[in-house]
Amino acid sequence: MNHHNTREDRPGLEVIGQFTTCAAKSYWIALVLTGDEKKASRIVASGIHEIADSGTAFGEWMCAWGIGVVIKACVALRAGELRKEEGSGEYWRAKAAEGPTIELQQAPLSTERLRQALLLLPLFPRFVYVLRVLEDYSLSYVASILNVDKEACQAALNYSFGALADALMAVQLAKQK
Repeated sequence: MNHHNTREDRPGLEVIGQFTTCAAKSYWIALVLTGDEKKASRIVASGIHEIADSGTAFGEWMCAWGIGVVIKACVALRAGELRKEEGSGEYWRAKAAEGPTIELQQAPLSTERLRQALLLLPLFPRFVYVLRVLEDYSLSYVASILNVDKEACQAALNYSFGALADALMAVQLAKQK
């Protein structure tokens, strides 16, 4: 089953430094979702990545499947915190209504800068953003993975766009100091 759909509800985001291996991408996702290098390494150290990096159609499928496994392991690892932070659709809608202070910039980003900015987001919107925008999962599939309603995911996604724009600005300012 393909859980991907169109990009209409998500702005395009060009990231510099596309990953050369499935293991690198899996580790990056695990690191962004857990915020912990050791936990990310443990989650990714599964051995599926040699097949996934074989350059075959099966390898591509295996990489997508492996990233799904990584995401689910991250959700399981952070389940308690996600439950506490999820709040409700109303909470994240209210947070989004406060509005971003800047628009999400369209210039290409480095994976490191994006990782730093994503780690500044609250946990629930960070998970929703990574799964929906970066991994292109449908909103209903994101909701099922996180075991929440679609409305809460949509509200957190809307919040994440402004919050990420603010976080990217903070990362840029920190870099300039």
